[in-house]
Amino acid sequence: MLTTLIAPAIAFVVTAIAITLLKPVAEMIGLTDKPAERKQHAGEIPLIGGISIFLGASLAIVAGVVSGLIPQPLLNFAPWFCASLLIVLVGVVDDKYELSPLVRFGAQIGAALIMVYWGDAVLHDLGWISPNGYLVGLSWLAAPFTVFCVVGIINAINMSDGLDGLSGNLTLITLLAFGIAESLAGSTGHLPMINIISAAIAGFLIFNQRMHWRSKATVFLGDAGSMMLGLFLVWSAVDISQGGENRALTPAAMLWFLAIPAFDTFRVMIRRVVRGRSPFAADACHLHHLFVRSGWNVSETIAVICTLAALGAAVGLIGHGFGVSEFGMAVAYVVTGFAYYHAVEAAWRRKRFLGRDIHDSREGD
Repeated sequence: MLTTLIAPAIAFVVTAIAITLLKPVAEMIGLTDKPAERKQHAGEIPLIGGISIFLGASLAIVAGVVSGLIPQPLLNFAPWFCASLLIVLVGVVDDKYELSPLVRFGAQIGAALIMVYWGDAVLHDLGWISPNGYLVGLSWLAAPFTVFCVVGIINAINMSDGLDGLSGNLTLITLLAFGIAESLAGSTGHLPMINIISAAIAGFLIFNQRMHWRSKATVFLGDAGSMMLGLFLVWSAVDISQGGENRALTPAAMLWFLAIPAFDTFRVMIRRVVRGRSPFAADACHLHHLFVRSGWNVSETIAVICTLAALGAAVGLIGHGFGVSEFGMAVAYVVTGFAYYHAVEAAWRRKRFLGRDIHDSREGD
């Protein structure tokens, strides 16, 4: 048991050390998030969370393989290294110079192609999701549909990165739920990576999470970090939900593990299009904005949203464990998504949410 904790411990420590060492460098070169109209923080905050998590996870993987704690050849991790490095490098440049959406999408698609064609992580089927219980295979659509899902989840996590600790905690909860699903299924092949990335995120959160002794984050994930976490989430989701009868989770159950960021991203993009704006235009109408604008503080908002994410994962786990039909799981997911959309949009229209008035909602209108 103790040996299985060594690689995650390395990830945690290296991430924390990297943040400590890179903070003055980021401040010196201007790799910081500056206050703006849509941003609540004061002062310039270093955008080094993504780089640090990548370094922590990478060194932990190498150490684990070399020491024999991870019984896989290092070459097996090459696709993840390359795809993540691409995302992190483009993300860092974007954090510094604000690249166009086209460049960001190009990097995301490139990482997705590495995942599909080199990492062999592909959605070959959607499970037994049809009303008559037949397996829905994707055939020639497998690769393009997987790329579409990868880009979608990367951007969902990126869009959720709006409050101190939110994206990190959402990702951490989902990864822990993945680990539970893997353990219950007796399939532990993905656990080393899940544990390492989770530990690296924890190493980041001690600088990003608001604490009783610290009123604000001292570092941010940046686009480099949020996109990399999104990539790992969707990569894990695809791997865990494929494999026929041996899969740890069905694709229909997996939907629930990613419900909150997926629901909110879908709603926000529809909202922008309906209002004649680009679906990728930045605004302040996400779920976390709704909480904050109606008087919830940052810690309360994160606690509620993360609880909702945990409940979504619990629905997926319980439904899968009790053999609920995949068609039923999928239908319930879609119905819940529509209910979420209408409830949140109604709150913005009424300028009232959970019994509280919504203040300063110009960006949400």
